[in-house]
Amino acid sequence: MGLHGNEMNSMIVLNISDEYFSCMSLDMDTRLLRMFATLAQEGSHTKTGEILHLTQSAISHGMKRLEEQLGCALLHTIGRRSRLTPEGRHFLSKVHRILESLDQATESLAGDGELNTKLSVIISASMAHAILAPVLREFRKTHPRVSLNIRLEDSIIALQDIEEGRADLAIVIDDNLSKGLKAQPLFRDELQFIFSPAHPWGSRRQISALDLQNQHFLLYRRDSVTFRRVEDLFHRSGMSLNSYVELPSFDIIKQVAQLGMDVALMAPWVAVKEIREGSLRALQTPRLQVERHWKVVQQGGREIRPTERAFIHLCRNAAKKLLLELQAT
Repeated sequence: MGLHGNEMNSMIVLNISDEYFSCMSLDMDTRLLRMFATLAQEGSHTKTGEILHLTQSAISHGMKRLEEQLGCALLHTIGRRSRLTPEGRHFLSKVHRILESLDQATESLAGDGELNTKLSVIISASMAHAILAPVLREFRKTHPRVSLNIRLEDSIIALQDIEEGRADLAIVIDDNLSKGLKAQPLFRDELQFIFSPAHPWGSRRQISALDLQNQHFLLYRRDSVTFRRVEDLFHRSGMSLNSYVELPSFDIIKQVAQLGMDVALMAPWVAVKEIREGSLRALQTPRLQVERHWKVVQQGGREIRPTERAFIHLCRNAAKKLLLELQAT
């Protein structure tokens, strides 16, 4: 299927004034803009074609036409994946704003009826396990015609995907966010020592630096923000993180900690059920404090949509309820 006939009937005049596209005023097909935005998010001609019901040839010809109109390359191919060029990343933020304005205008003409829209969210597995079910339940009640795409990724990958336009929102740990991103606070937590009552620390109220040096720790994966925060903690305290096992799942970390041999370093809300049941204990030490700030991040070049605002509000309420539940243990 090519981009001809009724596929090419939606035109806008695009006025762009910035360092890349300073001399352009273009009659541009909105379908090409949606094609570019979809390809930037999916990274695959095949997947983009499936979503837009177009052939790969139509996608290729459409992108070639758009790049010719702009006079620059927007994407380059690495293996089977399409990646944004610097110009493409810059242009994508403009395209998101244009398409968002068109969607809002169309929605305003639809009266009280909600159009079929999509919302793509990236969230960590531990956070999803803690708050996602009640959030989805309430969101479906108020936005029944919005299709949700939820992906589980750690903060580092999530931020990269937001920057490249592959998702609308990401719930991440604030870790030197780039200037091109816009963030809203969600909640704050602290890492604590989590261990079994059968562990030698089981009856302790405080621990010393020597205790830490002689302890074997259970830590979340090395490429995570949380691992870096733990390393920073030991460095600030003048100690080395000598003995640990790196695990890819907090559920596995909790299971191993319950055996009574090793100590986990993680946020207690991840283990609120086990702490309440008494199979794990949490110990907070003011001198050895790791504070994290969770935020909802989006691309900085666009305004937040009503559906996104509603989703964030539900996440904030669910996180508040989770922390209240932890305080009650």
